[in-house]
Amino acid sequence: MINKRLIQLRKRIRLNRKIIVDKVLVDHSTDICIVCGTSAELTKEHVVPKWVFENNQKKYFVTGVNGISQSYSKTTLPACDECNSNILGFLERYIEQLFRHINLSKDLFSDSEKQKIILWLEILDYKFQALDLRRSFKKAKNAPYIKFLADTPIAIMQRIKLSPSKVFSMYRNSLKRLEIADKSKYLNSLIVFSTTNDNYHFFHQSGEFIFIELPQHRVAIFYHIDKIFEAEIDAYESAMKTINKVY
Repeated sequence: MINKRLIQLRKRIRLNRKIIVDKVLVDHSTDICIVCGTSAELTKEHVVPKWVFENNQKKYFVTGVNGISQSYSKTTLPACDECNSNILGFLERYIEQLFRHINLSKDLFSDSEKQKIILWLEILDYKFQALDLRRSFKKAKNAPYIKFLADTPIAIMQRIKLSPSKVFSMYRNSLKRLEIADKSKYLNSLIVFSTTNDNYHFFHQSGEFIFIELPQHRVAIFYHIDKIFEAEIDAYESAMKTINKVY
């Protein structure tokens, strides 16, 4: 069943990717489904699923430019009911069950399961890129209001060294990445390990890496986005450098 839903996901993105990107280019905050581009029957899709942060209303992240905290529970994007419930929601339930039942001291994820985890993480990366294009740079925390920057997307302000066209290219590629069915060449880029930490952690750099620590399942995951490693140990060492720097 999960494979049928993922075929639907890839088909919807492949058929509508250009429509979505073109509409976002014209209006960064356009109300369309982030998967199929329709404006009908829109619902709120959580950027980070509620089960990940255990639906804790106090959990929040801090925007990289504004320096303003934003709760995970209130951070959503538009998605039509079909894409939200029957495609993204189905994948979320599948992934949650994987983490719920894994015991890394005894078992490992299969390659097929890892590929689905990779897709899920790529979807998170895409959703954050979509979110950052929709959010405007109003002002930084404890800084004056700058009128001519007010409507500039956060995505561009965070990537000030890149041209706006490059930022949109990254967004386009993040969506296109979801069309790829075979993730096998990225298996070594995914690091899954046990954690005894009691606190939830999440950090992410668009198009580069994503880290999630799930204390409720005693699992932590780090994924190098669109980066290939010949050996898993190389990916692990790279992940630990980033974790030790950011954590």
